[in-house]
Amino acid sequence: MTDPSVTVEQPHEIVPVDRGMSIGKAAVITVVSTILVTGSTYAVVKGTLSAGMTRVLAVISLLSLVAASYGLIELALAVVATTAERRRKAREVTERRHGDRARKPTPH
Repeated sequence: MTDPSVTVEQPHEIVPVDRGMSIGKAAVITVVSTILVTGSTYAVVKGTLSAGMTRVLAVISLLSLVAASYGLIELALAVVATTAERRRKAREVTERRHGDRARKPTPH
């Protein structure tokens, strides 16, 4: 009978990695939010609207500022993820090379 206390190493599974938001989506969020911040802030500072509408535009401006910050952070993360993916693919191609194009071992 087999001993249940002995652990058998399971083969490693390839776990898909979530790369996050794409550069395009993050850029769209950032640009649209920046336009909303600029427009609503201008309308609030201009001061020609009613008090209720000014408050609504001020809230829109603040929420858009948060969305623009989020978009900028996601944009930076998307650029980093894209760069890392390119480096990983380049490394895979380099490791597959054979013959004259193969990577030479470094002398010690």
